[in-house]
Amino acid sequence: MNASGTAQTPNQPTGPSFAHLQPSSDNDRLLAALGYIFWIVVPAIVLLTDLRRSVFAYVHALQGLVFGGASILFLILYTCVTTVLSAIVPPLACILWLGYLLPLALGIYYAYRAYTIGQTEFPLLSDVTRSLFRQQLAGILG
Repeated sequence: MNASGTAQTPNQPTGPSFAHLQPSSDNDRLLAALGYIFWIVVPAIVLLTDLRRSVFAYVHALQGLVFGGASILFLILYTCVTTVLSAIVPPLACILWLGYLLPLALGIYYAYRAYTIGQTEFPLLSDVTRSLFRQQLAGILG
């Protein structure tokens, strides 16, 4: 139940939907895609320059920042877990290093989806972005 007393389904967005956003040019698609691979640099460039005028690029820049922050947090926690597990079972270290590639693989997947089909809605990532940047998105998406 939400504040108005109606039932909220788990897949219902908690804020403005991104599904209707479409890139206006190939430049928008490229910026959106690169934002998931170069987590800090490309989103910062989009947010600090006139490139933020493109709503498609702006939303992907915000999602790229959220994805980058989550990736950094994952890498820190994974390093702690890997260190402990490798100390307990040393041969496990030969396999555990593959986990470090998970954020890169997920970033490439998001980049591919953003570039090829212009996807803006991603499970969990879009919800977290909406909740963290509610005020900024309300002014742009209405």
